[in-house]
Amino acid sequence: MKVSKIEIKDFHQFKDFTLDLTYPAGHEKAGQPLDKICFIGQSGTGKTTLLELVQLILFEYPNRLYSVSNLQKLVDNFELYVSDKTDEFNIKFSKHKQIIASQKMRRGLVQARFAETVYNENIDEFKKKYLGNYTIYFPANLNYELLEIEENSEIDSFIDFSEYSINNVMNLINKDIVKFNEKELQIRQDISKIVENSSKDIEAIQRELKKLEDWKKDAFNPIEDIADNCLNILLAPFKLRVKTKFEFKTKDDIGFIKIEDYNGNEIPMGLWSTGTKQVVLSAMPLYLLKPKYSFIFFDEPERSLYPDLQRMIIDFYTGLTDNCQFMFATHSPIIASSFDPWEIVELKFDKNFKVYREQYYEGENHVDNYKWNPKYMRWDDILQRVFDMENDGSEERRKKLDDLATQNVKLRKLTKDGKQDTPEGKVIVSKVQKLAKELSVWD
Repeated sequence: MKVSKIEIKDFHQFKDFTLDLTYPAGHEKAGQPLDKICFIGQSGTGKTTLLELVQLILFEYPNRLYSVSNLQKLVDNFELYVSDKTDEFNIKFSKHKQIIASQKMRRGLVQARFAETVYNENIDEFKKKYLGNYTIYFPANLNYELLEIEENSEIDSFIDFSEYSINNVMNLINKDIVKFNEKELQIRQDISKIVENSSKDIEAIQRELKKLEDWKKDAFNPIEDIADNCLNILLAPFKLRVKTKFEFKTKDDIGFIKIEDYNGNEIPMGLWSTGTKQVVLSAMPLYLLKPKYSFIFFDEPERSLYPDLQRMIIDFYTGLTDNCQFMFATHSPIIASSFDPWEIVELKFDKNFKVYREQYYEGENHVDNYKWNPKYMRWDDILQRVFDMENDGSEERRKKLDDLATQNVKLRKLTKDGKQDTPEGKVIVSKVQKLAKELSVWD
């Protein structure tokens, strides 16, 4: 199940607001819910609000909006449509922790409508029946705090990393790493005992060493798996990698991923850059939990990331899951370049300060009618056409460009009069060359 449409009658900056979140005509998935969505727009247009409204309505998750909003306004003014190829549910918010929905069953030519059905099951039962195994929210303010956790703690199906300590969740889902390291430590201790008790029995020592080699060769190594199939790809731009060699010094060495530079120097977690934390602690939950048919929300995925990583993380994140729906809110033109135009929801204020969606197509909503595609555009084009930047640079650049234009006019006049090689002409040529180099107008 994926969100296919959002309708808001009157809620803060949204009035008579409808979002169609399906593939356009001409697409191989025409009419089906989008696999990924990118919300862009000025601060205050409601990008994060939409992420949290979907969570609140669909899961009745008590997020920020639950505590600061008039709940009756949510009940009266917000509707959410989720659908797959055969079923469509119209979900409303209920203060009584039940789902109020109208369901359309579409089976070929057969259509049946069950209006305003009140399901006797609660939201958790509905999720189990119709939704995926996990829903994950990565807010702009990721919680990196490291706390003690109980040994038998479990992970909720809704994981909000503004509330969870992300490291606690990492510790919980890294139990395979703990077991692997504990097993290696046990084998090494057995070898040490043989050496202590039978230091002259070379054959016994060799047998134990062979056990260690065979175990390491045959056993599934979760650390190498995470390194090779997840983190090392993201860490490479930082000139870092996962430390796969196990070295036991303290109990903390058993349970969590270690990072080292290319010279083998371990980088303590307290010294990880914010960007390193961002990629490690957002990619690993997706890789290890392996969400299926689930919802993944990302607010500002570009935070603390250099442009080279921004170029790859959207496809990387989506590739770690199975048939999930992703919703991203971003200010980054580089992030936007990972989306087709029908996947981008640009929010703008009208003259009454209400929010509407900017349309990127003319006429019918068809793949061939879109004016541009961010995947094919230069960064400056995306900034100007998609993000509505009026200028291609700073005010200082504009002044320099005006100066360059003025000098070019003078140079053309001198050239026309055959005076380009005069002292005055040489000074102007020098100015034009200097300005052109400063402005990167040409090589």
